[in-house]
Amino acid sequence: MGLVNLEIIPRTSKGKNENRRLRAQGRIPAVVYGKERESMMVELEARPFTLAMNQLAGRAAIFSLAVGEATDDDSIALLREVQRNPCTDEILHVDLMEIPRGRPVTVAVAVQVVGDNPIAKSGEAAVAMTLQAVEISCLPRELPEYITIDITEMELNDKIFVRDIVIPVGEIITDPEMLVLNIKPVAMEIEEEEEIEEGLEGEEGAEGEESEDDEDKKDKKED
Repeated sequence: MGLVNLEIIPRTSKGKNENRRLRAQGRIPAVVYGKERESMMVELEARPFTLAMNQLAGRAAIFSLAVGEATDDDSIALLREVQRNPCTDEILHVDLMEIPRGRPVTVAVAVQVVGDNPIAKSGEAAVAMTLQAVEISCLPRELPEYITIDITEMELNDKIFVRDIVIPVGEIITDPEMLVLNIKPVAMEIEEEEEIEEGLEGEEGAEGEESEDDEDKKDKKED
């Protein structure tokens, strides 16, 4: 995955009023944290940053930070936190963590299912995902966009575990025994859903009985 270029503008002023002023000008207050140097207060242009986040669509966000024109010597940073207004969803503040050059980073990479599985297509089975992302450790510039799993040749009840995944570079950190997905018979899936619904109905019934018991006790106490 190529790094996303992100222009940063150093800033010296801070505080709520200053942050409001920046946002009114179409910029986002941010901080770049680093293990080998002091934290740096910066601001980002809101529009290109929002576009970059939309394009990433939940994937791991690693940026090449440039002050002015981008160069090969720019810092690399991992997006750590985006604070948003709970009502308007406006981005209020961004935290970036600088990654020292030449060192691997551990990031959760989304699992992407590809291929046309005949059994699932026929309606006999369904693809049951149990793990949406897998953590891998690699150099930032080698980080893949997705971990791709091809289900074309999978048979009924076949399973894919983390140990079955092969990546071209880096190391998988997630427990190798964790189930990623399986081809599950539709009948089994329906039975599981019915069992869950029956369990919920049983709980509701138990709550109703308890309420009736409580009312009886209350009536006796009042008598």
